[in-house]
Order: sequence, then structure tokens, then C-alpha cells
Amino acid sequence: MPTELARLRLLSFAALVLAGLVAVAAAGGIALPSVYAQETATWAAQGLGQDWIDLVIVAPVLVICAIAITRRSRAALFVLGGTLLYLVYSFVLYAFAMHFNVLFLVYVAALGVSFYSLLGVGRHLQRERAASWFPDDLPFRRFGAWFLIVVAVAFAGLWLSSVVPALVRGTPPPELAEAGLITNPVHVLDLALLLPALFAGGVLLLRRRGPGRVLAPILLTFNTLMTLALVGMMVAMYQRELSADLTVAGAMGVLAVISGGLLIAFLRPLHRVEPRRA
Repeated sequence: MPTELARLRLLSFAALVLAGLVAVAAAGGIALPSVYAQETATWAAQGLGQDWIDLVIVAPVLVICAIAITRRSRAALFVLGGTLLYLVYSFVLYAFAMHFNVLFLVYVAALGVSFYSLLGVGRHLQRERAASWFPDDLPFRRFGAWFLIVVAVAFAGLWLSSVVPALVRGTPPPELAEAGLITNPVHVLDLALLLPALFAGGVLLLRRRGPGRVLAPILLTFNTLMTLALVGMMVAMYQRELSADLTVAGAMGVLAVISGGLLIAFLRPLHRVEPRRA
């Protein structure tokens, strides 16, 4: 059975590999016109905006996590977990909701490495009883719990306000034509998986349950990166004079700041705990 240090080294190596894949995918989307040539203007702009966030922020975060994990940083494990969750979500979209292009195998490889690395992080946190790493009552626990719950409910309401009227009319939501999609994969992933996870994480944290303490920093990392990606998408659409409101970009920026601030507050106590040796 691999030791704790061996598991950490494997996760670190996977994070470095993934950083390279993310950088290649993002740089390719930015530099190669052929990547988004078959997409609608809206979908192409959103892809380009997210590529910039992935290149400038996400890939460096993976490198930092890889280095910190080898130094037995517990906080880095949670940040890596949230980043991996963000990448699984993102590369499902790149692999399934974009036309076949020269980066297809990069998308598939990034999705696979992200998914199995996320399983590895989860298994490691379970083995090490990560809930015990936190103090009994996290700083800003109630605020963080309600923040996760409100974000989940707000986005569910936003997506359902588009989906339900379309079902009543018997016609697809109008934004599908703008993106050139047969259905919106964001609605599927959010309503089926992500938003229930945010809601459950908030409830567990509110009730002081151990899984809530473990899930909260992972979900806050995901939320920070995803809202930053949304800011990038909105800015790219605005620059291309597409239907984009910078007020929405500003609101997403505020959510990113709140998520990042709560993440720091939740992870700060971990720095005062000496990691357990193998």
C-alpha cells in the first residue's frame, strides 16, 4: 500500500501534467483561429475568455499546488481538489460541446487526468480523516454556509427561469441558438451535479458536520475559479460587441472575491497544524 508521501508525490506529478495540458489547451484556443472557427460568435468568445483565465490563473495554481503538496501543505490539497473539480466541469464542456478540432485529444486527456486526480484527492482526504484537521468551528462558518446555499439557489433559479418557460412553450431556450447547441450542457451539469453539491455542502457546514468542513474549501475554490472564468467570458463577449453586460461581470467578480476570501479564512487554521508524518 502506498505511503502518504507516495500518494502526495503522485498527486503532485498529476497536477504538473495537468498544468501542461491546461496551458496547451488554453494557448491553442487563443493562438489558433481554427479551434473556434466552427463555433458561433457567442460560444467562441466564451471559450476564448475562459482560455485566458485558464492560462493566466488556473495553470499556475496547479503548479503552485504541486509544489506545496510535496511540502505536505494540507491547504494545497483542498485548493487542488477545487481546481480539479473546476477542470472536470470545464473539460466536459470542451470535449462534448465543441466541434471536433486539433485540440480534441488534449481536452480528453485533461478531462481524464482531472477526473482521476480528483478521485485521488478525495481518497487521500478520506484516508487522512481530513475533517479532523479543522477546528470545531471555522471562522465565518455560518456566513460561508449560507453563501454556498444562496449561490446554489440563485443559479438554480436563474437556469430554471430559462428552462421552465421554454418547456411550457414547447420550444428551446433562445440562448441555445446563440451558442449553436442542441441543449445547454451548463444547465445539465449545474442542475444535476454542481448546484446540489453546493447546497448540500452549505447545509452540512451549517450543521457542523465533518464532510461539510471538507467540502466547503473545495467548493469555494471551484466557485472562485468558475466565477473568474465567467468574468473572462463576459469581458471577451463585450470586446467582440456581443450581448454582454459588464454589470454581470462585476457581480461575478464580487462572487469570486467573496469565495476567495472565505476560502482563505477556512484554510488559514490548517497552517497552524503540524502535518502527520507517514
